[in-house]
Amino acid sequence: MRRLTRTFVAVCSTLALTAGLAACSTDSDDAGGAGDTIVAETAFNLKTIDPHRQFEFTGSTIDNAVYQTALEFEDGDLTKPTDGLCSFEMSDDQKTMTLTLKEKDAKFSNGDPVTVDDIVFSFERLQGLKGNPSFFLDGVDVEKVDDETVELKSEEPNPALPYILPNSSIGIVNSKVVEDNGGSTGEDDDAEQFLNENSQGSGPYQVETYKPDSQVVLTANEHYSGPAPKYKKVVLRNVSADTQLTDIQSGQAQVAFDLNPDQVATLDESMAQIASLPSTRSLYIFNNTDADIGGPAADPDFRKAVMAAIDYDKLVELGGEGAQRMASLVPNEFIGAVPQDEAPERDLDKAKKLLKKADYDGEKVPFHYSSDQAVNGVDLAQLAETLQAQLKEAGISLELKPAPSTTQLDGFRAAEQPMGIGTWGADFPDPTNYNVFIPGGSVADRVNWEKGDEPALMELADEAEEAKGEDRDAAYAKLFKATTDTGVWIPLVQPVATVAVGNSITKYVSNADVSFDFAKAE
Repeated sequence: MRRLTRTFVAVCSTLALTAGLAACSTDSDDAGGAGDTIVAETAFNLKTIDPHRQFEFTGSTIDNAVYQTALEFEDGDLTKPTDGLCSFEMSDDQKTMTLTLKEKDAKFSNGDPVTVDDIVFSFERLQGLKGNPSFFLDGVDVEKVDDETVELKSEEPNPALPYILPNSSIGIVNSKVVEDNGGSTGEDDDAEQFLNENSQGSGPYQVETYKPDSQVVLTANEHYSGPAPKYKKVVLRNVSADTQLTDIQSGQAQVAFDLNPDQVATLDESMAQIASLPSTRSLYIFNNTDADIGGPAADPDFRKAVMAAIDYDKLVELGGEGAQRMASLVPNEFIGAVPQDEAPERDLDKAKKLLKKADYDGEKVPFHYSSDQAVNGVDLAQLAETLQAQLKEAGISLELKPAPSTTQLDGFRAAEQPMGIGTWGADFPDPTNYNVFIPGGSVADRVNWEKGDEPALMELADEAEEAKGEDRDAAYAKLFKATTDTGVWIPLVQPVATVAVGNSITKYVSNADVSFDFAKAE
């Protein structure tokens, strides 16, 4: 039962979603997509497509199509890193990863072969730029062993490394060409503009046009060593969700990334199909453990009462079709996730008994959230109002404190908010990404949760850190189940990401790893 949900999602997202209704293509210009062109639309979150600098959704979407990585997630299964350009082995102490060049026929878009030197340069450039994604390889020493082998050495055990390397921000670039155009492995690197306009990857596509305010055009890499993509050109346009809905229904676009559940419900099935993907975002309630700040929220019995008062099934409905219950903050597709059947359940009688035990007498508790934010279609203002109504049934009074995202986040980071809604998006699919929520972690600091507050929990954290191989899954699940039981963080819902695909595309791959794989569309 434990693995059923993850396996089901991975298989369904990749295989079952490949079926679609055929529709005829007509000749037109690239604006509407025709023959060998896909037009895809999203509201751009794009600062750069230099792989070692980019850390936004749109940049990642592009770089997934342009760059290959040392490791991959096969069929979107985030629990099992697999070979990419390289095969890999981890040492028994989890401190050394050995990468062996596997794809010896891989070529960059100019025809140069991919070498170990390119891999070493790419890793060291990521580190040296000290940009947003540089932390992926913090504390890792990169060493070329020979023309086929690279070693990554960490001072401390680093079992998350295989889950980090598939990230598109660690794409492998043509070191010679990048260096010839201002690239280096230090902060003096000056190759960003060159890479934005002249990508240097070995993936199925290369960049033809880069206009970060309007559109990016990709064309097929004729030297790509894998199967040649059917669609030789991809036009990615920057438009609003409303325009995406209109364009996907009229056939002017073949892929739309940003439709919310209400917009999806209006789609004409004869024009488009929907891929519902598990989002890696977590929505949760936070409770400040400092009694002077949190007030009632600092009381463990009050927190558990809140957990028992929530109607989780209604929250899943807010997330739209495909949204999931969460038993911890770790998404269900990751190792270390707590099985959904262990998630909190609504029990109003239990909630009322716990409130009495906490000596709570109905006083208002300030409840903070971002008034202008939606997460994968879940409007946080609507979520807060829903929670307020649900908790009122148990006798809990929330005083809603909406604020713009920046203001709300500043207050949360300053550890000044008693209670509210938090969101978290994984940087990589490994449970260590959630250690920040354990007492003493950077996010735990925002609710004044210190290591000395939970000695039993810290013992579980030590056990999880020492676990190896397949044992890590159970060890981290035990840790994060115990974390949920404290009620400091109350998991609410794992929302769903949707991709609308025009019916002129009859086969496609869309999963938790790659939201839409342009190279595999037919």
